[in-house]
Amino acid sequence: MNCPHCGREMAKGYIYNGQQPIQWLPNGVMPARIVFTKRDEGIDLKNKFNFFKESGYSAEAFHCYECHIVIAPTE
Repeated sequence: MNCPHCGREMAKGYIYNGQQPIQWLPNGVMPARIVFTKRDEGIDLKNKFNFFKESGYSAEAFHCYECHIVIAPTE
């Protein structure tokens, strides 16, 4: 997928929904194993912590390293 802002190729990855801060992660990088921690390879997304949030879901998303945006397709 190309970035709609700069036209460069975007990195394919995913957004994980678990007990860690919300991050975009590149394909092949698993979320942190320790609750409430982040992976250095991840890109932080603006989010608020919610203790009662369900876990175990992820969504495919693309990140542009140049423009610092993440795009996630919807159903």
